Amino acid sequence: MPLMVEETVKHLLASLTVFAFLLGVSGSVRAQSETTLLAPGSMRGTLNKIIPNYESKTGNKVKVTYAGGLTTRASVAKGEGGDVTLVIPPYWAAMASGNIDRSTITTVASCLLAIVVPHGAPKPDVSSAAAVKKAMLAAKTIGYSDPDFSSSGTAVAEVIAKLGINDQIVAKSEVPMSDATVRKDLNSGKLALGILYISDIHAPGDEFDIVGVLPRKLATPNPIVGFVTTKAKDPAAAKALLDYLISPDVQAIFKADQFDPHS
Repeated sequence: MPLMVEETVKHLLASLTVFAFLLGVSGSVRAQSETTLLAPGSMRGTLNKIIPNYESKTGNKVKVTYAGGLTTRASVAKGEGGDVTLVIPPYWAAMASGNIDRSTITTVASCLLAIVVPHGAPKPDVSSAAAVKKAMLAAKTIGYSDPDFSSSGTAVAEVIAKLGINDQIVAKSEVPMSDATVRKDLNSGKLALGILYISDIHAPGDEFDIVGVLPRKLATPNPIVGFVTTKAKDPAAAKALLDYLISPDVQAIFKADQFDPHS
């Protein structure tokens, strides 16, 4: 091979090696700076406001995946949670799996149950447990999501049990798998009364009226718990995101979106 051609080939090979190395470093940096977050779908609207602010302030990227409340818990138990995961308790299987860094467990915010009625319908008194019981017994139809598939449905079932009116309520309940169906049936007037997390109510097209949040003695706020998983690529970056979620500015956003803030 002529000397000039040989030197040219060597130069090209060296350049390609350097280019490949730089690509590898660049890809590695991107992978390290991206934190994955798994969260309940009901938090989508609020997190869509919070995450861009975090990315802008820190330069760290966050990839968010949304799933049902029960699915998020099951994902962690199977080792498929995000670097940071937000769940609505209970999450016994996830705790027992060893996939949670227990030192990072933090209550980020809480969900509040509210009673809603079709737009323009009379609003019953819900200021006390006795008043809520009276309103539920008087309603011709009641809607809430299936407790087997939804944390809000589980919370409603606990309220009904506390009031001691299971038989009367079950007989006139519509219990779909998702809150979306409850909202749809309230909008159409098919339901006389619905019980939902108030933070879930502000979807486009919702035209029903919020009566009020259930008394805390009857319906304890349901916490949303965040933690870093043991498989986090960068535990420090994951913890920084979790800490940001309980910062005062972010808690103000949660409060504005009808979540009960972290305390």
